[in-house]
Amino acid sequence: MILALETSSATASAAVVAKSGRALGESRPQTGALQARRLLDCVHEALTTAGVALDEVETVVCGLGPGAFTGLRIGVATARALAQASGLPVAGVPSLEALARGLAAGAAGASGDFIVPLIDGRRSEVFAAVYRRVSAQPGLELVAPLVVVAVAALPEFLERWPGAVVGGDGALLHADRLPPTVVCERAVAAPSALMVARAFLAGSPALTLGFAKTLPIYGREPDALPRSSSAVGAAAAPSAGEPRR
Repeated sequence: MILALETSSATASAAVVAKSGRALGESRPQTGALQARRLLDCVHEALTTAGVALDEVETVVCGLGPGAFTGLRIGVATARALAQASGLPVAGVPSLEALARGLAAGAAGASGDFIVPLIDGRRSEVFAAVYRRVSAQPGLELVAPLVVVAVAALPEFLERWPGAVVGGDGALLHADRLPPTVVCERAVAAPSALMVARAFLAGSPALTLGFAKTLPIYGREPDALPRSSSAVGAAAAPSAGEPRR
């Protein structure tokens, strides 16, 4: 069994998932400021719903981001702490890939080959990546890696991928910017712990394994830095569209 956590968006979640990909227990608190701080409550609820104890779990997996900085730190730190305290392996999957898999499953009948997950980055920006459906495992191929797209440049960015299925809170927040050449999967509003677990089970090429490698993907520098700091631990992603100042 897999215990999965996802905290990159305003909808943090935890899930217990069988190796078949079947959800055994899932918990999502109400959306709200810093609701990721209720993550341990979510873990307890997911385990209780599944009817299992933590020592029955085989691996702890978390969404790595990008997304909300505070939420990512809480999610990754919680996953690492639970794994270390229980002697379990820990792993991570990019939240954009997890979201892409949720979009691909939700829009199984769509004819487009491309999947473009969009996660709200605030600052009038979104985090994006582009995936292509493939028949072989793991089912998705990364075509364009993580990029920060200015909302003003979103139509131009998406027009490069005609017929693409898009979704996530970045798509819903800026639905008026989506060109008619793409299909918005409104039912998939954010990455979830269940999506993270299934990406892990599918053998994500971007999977990280081990305590030292399971780290947040911030995608850019945070809004506020200590005066002594000039950069964050993770490399900032390139920007598409308007420059940031």
